[in-house]
Amino acid sequence: MNLKKELLRITSKFFDETSNYSSALKEYKQLLFRISNEAINNEEHRNNVQLENGVAIGTLWAANCLDDLERTLKFIKGIDIAIQEKIHQKDSLHILYAGTGPFASLILPFVLKYADFNITYSFLEINPLSFEILKSTIKKLDLENHNINFINQDATKYQFPKNFSPDIIISETMQRALDSEQQVSVFYNLMRQSNSDTAFIPEKITLAIGTSSYKNDEPSIQQKYYREHHKVFEVSKKALNSGEWLFEKKSNKLGFTEKRTILRKKELSTASEIVVMTEITIYKNEKLIINESGLTVPKYIQNVSNNKKESLTIKSKYVIGSEPKLELKIV
Repeated sequence: MNLKKELLRITSKFFDETSNYSSALKEYKQLLFRISNEAINNEEHRNNVQLENGVAIGTLWAANCLDDLERTLKFIKGIDIAIQEKIHQKDSLHILYAGTGPFASLILPFVLKYADFNITYSFLEINPLSFEILKSTIKKLDLENHNINFINQDATKYQFPKNFSPDIIISETMQRALDSEQQVSVFYNLMRQSNSDTAFIPEKITLAIGTSSYKNDEPSIQQKYYREHHKVFEVSKKALNSGEWLFEKKSNKLGFTEKRTILRKKELSTASEIVVMTEITIYKNEKLIINESGLTVPKYIQNVSNNKKESLTIKSKYVIGSEPKLELKIV
């Protein structure tokens, strides 16, 4: 079997509105796992890499991100929009993909789709096991002559070489509520070094304090509803330049302003839980909203169904460390 032709056949379905996306994605994952000879099912590929700015997830978990249909499909659509915009503006493009996992699965469809264009790809991955499988995958797919560079470094510390100027930077190194992984630190490092017209994917990530409630009194058929109250943290180029992201030179650490959200009696009277809600603008109109993906499932914080207080104040501040997260205190 010609693996390159098979890859093109499968990934072309992502751009065909009449296709069965779920079936195409299943084929895509099966092809990539077959190429890796099932190597990523070894126990060592389940191990995360712990870094000072968060976790780089294990090879198997990174590969299994393909199972999140809406996440994968909308990222691919968003990337396609960005590439089409850029190729109408420039004769050549440079795309940096930070945190590729073992397959660089969000960008592989474009290596063949835009094979006739002058595009350079830089694949940046810290996990050494994922990095080796990535290089092997590209070789087996016969894509080595498509201007692909491999970089085995930490994306939170990687420094652009001279004349290194990506037009599009992609990184999906996150979990819901921006817990644990390095997304914030990765984008901070890369945004500081990029040009003003560099497109970032995702374009914006927001965290908001919200509440959940039930609209049906019948326990067996209760449906949970969510309400957003206050956006408290944003990852975007705009947020970086707003002054809410603070780099402390003495400690050499990135810090953020604290936000306060007040939930009053009227809002609490119908609420059952306090949650953190995540919304992702991948690019332009391509978005992942609440519960569309594992990345946007609300994070439970506290039950307030029996609350007796007139109001609750929620102090929130994003913190960077070995376990980055939105730190919350409810008073």
